[in-house]
Amino acid sequence: MAISEGTCRADIRATTNTNTSNGTRISDTKQKTRKSFVKHREQLRKSSHYFFGRFGNLYGASTDDSQIADLMSDPKVQSLVGWSHAVTGLSHAKTLSRIARLPDWVPFEVKRTVAAFADRWHTLSRGQRCVYTIAALNAVVLGMWQIPRLLPFMARTFMHDPRTGRSYTLLTSSFSHREVWHFAFNTIGLVSFGSTVANAMSVEQFTAFYLSAGAISGLASHLLSPLRAALIIPSLGASGAVYAVVGASMMLNPDSKIALIFLPFVPIAISHAFPALLAYDFLGAVLGWQKFGHVAHLTGGLLGIAYVKWGMEQWAQLVRSIEARRAKSSKQNSIGR
Repeated sequence: MAISEGTCRADIRATTNTNTSNGTRISDTKQKTRKSFVKHREQLRKSSHYFFGRFGNLYGASTDDSQIADLMSDPKVQSLVGWSHAVTGLSHAKTLSRIARLPDWVPFEVKRTVAAFADRWHTLSRGQRCVYTIAALNAVVLGMWQIPRLLPFMARTFMHDPRTGRSYTLLTSSFSHREVWHFAFNTIGLVSFGSTVANAMSVEQFTAFYLSAGAISGLASHLLSPLRAALIIPSLGASGAVYAVVGASMMLNPDSKIALIFLPFVPIAISHAFPALLAYDFLGAVLGWQKFGHVAHLTGGLLGIAYVKWGMEQWAQLVRSIEARRAKSSKQNSIGR
């Protein structure tokens, strides 16, 4: 069948117009989606679920709405979390975008689970993130203890024995737990009280405080061990550092309530309960009880109390001094130019 040249041209024009119309329709749909997300985002900004403004830096948030709208309007992201999903900032949106773009062989439910963890992580304060990171490190070390082939390495690296001459284990042993119950008790204490203390300090200050407390409490136990050489027992655990955190929390919030293990349904003011625990550890240290690290507990608790009373102000003075020196140096450099 013969087709005239005019008919071909008409068909080409019709096809071109149809493709252009479809492209315009797709572009309009994407624009509507983006505008809808931006509108919803403006509503979220006014709600309690949004962490901009005053708390922007604390949560790592960014006010770059355009980039966030582009990321969240991606079809893969929308299929993962929905177009109306609340985000705390640009970093959160980028994380969800990376999760949505994981390879297709990764199961969708796995992506959804990872996205849920990302949502939780991005709503934590910097102090809470620091505390959960320490807890995660403790969990990793606990898992390593369960691997038989690693036991010699773990005993050398994550257990402190005064007779070996290895000083670095004073620090590494404070992340180490062999039994699940030991890890569980210390982690509950760290998470329960650590967030309060970490939020009262900067992340850098809390990290230095926690590591120092772990090492110093271990050192106190180390120094007293030679006094009873026949009873030297290698030590491990975060108890000394956790006691320091609880002591600091008591100083910062003396009216807060806690429940002891043997009295779980009786809330007691921390200002009464914690001194009682320290008295118990003092008795254990004097009598030489070996079941728990009473010397490390007592040292850590007293260190936490002392640090809040005197150390935090010293840290603040040090920070001000460093900032003043930096400002002075910057001013001199600008004058020199």
